[in-house]
Amino acid sequence: MRKRNIVLIFLFCTSLFFISFIFGYRLMSRKANEDNLISHDEEDLLDLEILKEEERISPNVYIEKKIYYKPCNHKITIINEIDENIINMTEKEYREYMEENYPNVRIIHFTTSRIVLREDRDYLCTNHYIIGEADGKVAVYRIDENGMEVLDKVFDDYPISLLKEIDQKKLKEGIRVDSLEELSDVLENFIS
Repeated sequence: MRKRNIVLIFLFCTSLFFISFIFGYRLMSRKANEDNLISHDEEDLLDLEILKEEERISPNVYIEKKIYYKPCNHKITIINEIDENIINMTEKEYREYMEENYPNVRIIHFTTSRIVLREDRDYLCTNHYIIGEADGKVAVYRIDENGMEVLDKVFDDYPISLLKEIDQKKLKEGIRVDSLEELSDVLENFIS
């Protein structure tokens, strides 16, 4: 009997081992299938396009405008005041606005907090003067924001008729000077 009990216990333990092995195997394969399903769901989520709201120009945007004057090769940078019309515009809206309202200004850099613009101008900047003549007298013209010559000063005591013919011709054509210092030096030749 004892031998029979040992065989029965052995068979019971072996059966229990195989049953737990099969049960564990099935449990693990089911968990692997669930993990596989989850990873497919994650892949589907990754395939979805993430939509986000477009960024808009803030009220405290920093606008830097670089102006290049072709005739004199000067570059002037201006920090612009904010145009109320551009606040809350997207980049696309701002580009369309600039094309419509300022076709000669290009956008160099754009973020919602900083915009850099470039404008090329085909006239002299405001740092120049023209020595010429007005009403037959030596005169100084300054250049305004639009590149126009604006009469600044007329030297009434110095008519150009007293100058040499070559100097009269130069004054009638206009002598461009690039600074106040140069203006003083050139004027000295005509009014001394």
